Amino acid sequence: MKPESYGGILEVSAAIRDYYGLEHSADCDPAVSAWLREHQFRCVIALLVDGMGTSVMKRHLQEESFFMRHTVKEITTVFPPTTTAATTSFLTGKYPCETGWLGWNQYFREINDELILFRSMGQYSGKSYPDHAWKALPVTYICDELNRKNICARSFWPEWAGADGAHTYHQLMERTLGAAENPEVRMIYTYWDVLDTCMHINGPFSSITKRVLENIEHETERMAQALPGDCGLLVIADHSQVEVRHYAIDDDDEFCSYLSQTPTVEARCISLCIKPEKKEAFRTYFNKKFGNAFLLLDHDEVIRQGWFGKGTPHPRFEEFIGDYIAIALGPLQLDVIRGKDTHGSHAGGMASEAMIPLILVP
Repeated sequence: MKPESYGGILEVSAAIRDYYGLEHSADCDPAVSAWLREHQFRCVIALLVDGMGTSVMKRHLQEESFFMRHTVKEITTVFPPTTTAATTSFLTGKYPCETGWLGWNQYFREINDELILFRSMGQYSGKSYPDHAWKALPVTYICDELNRKNICARSFWPEWAGADGAHTYHQLMERTLGAAENPEVRMIYTYWDVLDTCMHINGPFSSITKRVLENIEHETERMAQALPGDCGLLVIADHSQVEVRHYAIDDDDEFCSYLSQTPTVEARCISLCIKPEKKEAFRTYFNKKFGNAFLLLDHDEVIRQGWFGKGTPHPRFEEFIGDYIAIALGPLQLDVIRGKDTHGSHAGGMASEAMIPLILVP
């Protein structure tokens, strides 16, 4: 896919933000805006199912099933198609280049470590850096913006979010429904990640994935049928998944000889910092070895072509890119170290990773 093809999820976010009178820089998705104008909902529920791209839905769900029946169209997520970038974009209305939240882990020079942004810990060191990502790259989610304007908004998350986290998807739907029944609540954001985890382990087209997805659909339909009439349900994903193959960088001495620091961001959208005297030699080496599997872009090409979106870049955006970004064009991904192979993943440049559903109920 070309960089300008990404960003449909930002238009959905913009339409929601516009409905509540919040600022937005992206154009509004016309289907969402028309839906909101027609129904004038008291409460809008935005449900984001991690990893539930259209390629996964089409593989496992019947054409007349609840999700498929209410899918208005396919849209694109942001680049890279990964949770850190896409959920942050959806919740802030900003592109990854604007937020600085690009991928799973990023190198922060002040701690000299590769930080897992959502977990506030070193990817390989295991060191804890409490709230460092949030302090270094502060963002404000839409529910917080609304509450500051005295527009009551709630959010619901899996159990890792703390005491209020849901242990099962059924419980998540029950809590979402309970909040929607409160006449003071104007918006709800609900997030679930078990499908994505399942696909990483078992693959996006496995029978286990099918069962997990069907359960999510069933529980969502049950919740939707019980919603008050002045509530609207919007279901979306952050990315899809594809079957992947692995190449371990640490097994390749020649590859490692070019690196000035540990690669970061994502295995299918990998940031590479190269020893200054070896930058041109690396390009030749990489394209000869991986040219059919990856698109290698230097720092300036990434910026000029707009891969991480539009808008005013975060002051730290460029430091996270490194000297090169390698974008997967097929199933191969570049793992920093050899580990337990996953069967499914995302964050690369394949269309099947980036296409997500726009589901509107009613």
